[in-house]
Amino acid sequence: MLYLLTHYWIWLAVAFAVGVVTPLLAQKLGWAADLENYWLQRIGVVLAIVVVVIVMQLVSGRPELMLEAAAGLVAAYIVGGIAGGIAPGLLPARFEGWWVGLFATGLIWLVFSITTMPKVEPDLRERVAEVVKSAGADPLNFDVSGRDVLLPDDLGAKRAVLSEQIGQVKGVRLVSEVEELSGAALAAKTVARLQAEVAAKAEADAKAKAEAEAREAVEKAAVAKAAKDTAAKQAAAKAKADAEAKEAAAKEAAAKEAAEIAAKEAAAKEAAAKEAAAKEAAAKEAAAKEAAAKSAAAEEAKPAAVAPPAAPAAAAATRTADAAGTASIPSVEACQSKLSTLVAAQKINFMRGSAEIAQASLPVLKQLAEVIAHCPAATIEVAGHTDAAGKKAANEALSKRRAEAVADNLTKAGIGSAKLTAVGYGASKPLAANDSADGRAKNRRIEFVVK
Repeated sequence: MLYLLTHYWIWLAVAFAVGVVTPLLAQKLGWAADLENYWLQRIGVVLAIVVVVIVMQLVSGRPELMLEAAAGLVAAYIVGGIAGGIAPGLLPARFEGWWVGLFATGLIWLVFSITTMPKVEPDLRERVAEVVKSAGADPLNFDVSGRDVLLPDDLGAKRAVLSEQIGQVKGVRLVSEVEELSGAALAAKTVARLQAEVAAKAEADAKAKAEAEAREAVEKAAVAKAAKDTAAKQAAAKAKADAEAKEAAAKEAAAKEAAEIAAKEAAAKEAAAKEAAAKEAAAKEAAAKEAAAKSAAAEEAKPAAVAPPAAPAAAAATRTADAAGTASIPSVEACQSKLSTLVAAQKINFMRGSAEIAQASLPVLKQLAEVIAHCPAATIEVAGHTDAAGKKAANEALSKRRAEAVADNLTKAGIGSAKLTAVGYGASKPLAANDSADGRAKNRRIEFVVK
C-alpha cells in the first residue's frame, strides 16, 4: 500500500476527491438514503473491506496487486467522504449517496487497472534486475508477478542473499522461491541464452577468421621478404660480377696497351739502332773513301810540283758539299713537309702516363731539330694529343706537358724558345676512333705545325 501511495498517489487523490464531493452532491441533489438499512450497508462495506484485506494476504502476484489497488482506492474514497461530510453536518448521523461515490471509485479502479497497473511489473523488473546484476547473477533469471518476485532453484547459494537484497527494493511485497521459471520469464531467459550462444559463436568465428587472416598476412609478408632478399642477393651478385668483369676488361686493355707500347718502343729502339748502325757504317765508309781519296791524291801529287794547290780546291769542294747538305729550306710548306715526313716515319713516344720522352725517340728529335734550324723565320707549334681514355682535364694536361717536353728538348738542341709554342689538345682532335687499341695508339701523337 505504501508503494501505491508513493508511486501512484494521483489515483488515490482522485478517489479522495470523489469521496469529498459525494456527500456535498448528495445534499444538494437530494439523494435519498435508505435509513432502515443504512447501518447495515455500512457494516457490509466494512466487512467487504475486511474480506479484501484477508484475501490480499492469501493471494499473491497480480490478483493481490489488483485487490491492493482496490482497497487503497476505497480507503481513499472513505477518507474523502468523511472529510466532505463534516462540512455540511452529515456526519456522524449519516452519509448520503455513498453508493454513488463508491460506484465512481470502482470506475477509477478499472481505469487504473487498465492504464497504470501494467507499468508496475516492468518498473519493478528493471530495478530488481539491477540488484541481481550487481550481485553477479543473471539479470534475466527471475520473474515478477504483481509486486512479488520469483527466484528459481538454479540460483543455488546466491538465492538467499538475493532474496534479502531484493526484499529491500521499494515496491517489492514478497520474494518467493520456485523450482523453475515459466511463461514469459522462461522465454526471455531462453532467448537471452540463445542470443548469448549465437553472439559467442559469432565472436569465436570472427576471432578465428581474424587469426587466419593475420597468419595469411604474416605468411605473405614472409614470402615477400624472402623474394626481396633473394632479388637483392641476385642484384648484388650481378653487380659484383659486372664489376669484376669490368675490372678484368680494364686490366686486359691496360695490359694490351702496355704490350703495344712496349712493342712500339722496342721497334723504335730497333729502328734507331739500325739507323745508328747504318749511319755509323756510312760514316765509316765515307771516312774510308775520303782516306782512300786523300791517299790517291797524295800519290798523284808526288811527281808533280803543282800538287799543293790541289788541296785547297778539294777542301772548297768539300765545304761546298757540306753547305749543300745544310742549306736553308726554301719555304714554309717545304719545312712542314719535312717535319711531317719525319714524324710519320718515326713516332715520338713517351713513358706510359707521363711526359718523359722514350730514349728510342731521342734520335728523331735530333733530326727534327736539324730540320727546324734550317726552316724560314717562322714559329712552330708543338701540338700534343692523347686518346680518349681517362678524364678530359687529365688528358689535356698530359698532352700539354708532353708538348712542352718536346719543345724543351728542341730548345736544348739549339732551337730558340721564341720559335716554339707548346700546345696540348688532349683527345679533342683524334685521327682514328678510340674504340680499339690501334685507334688509341694513332691518337697519342706529337705534331708540328709551321706558321
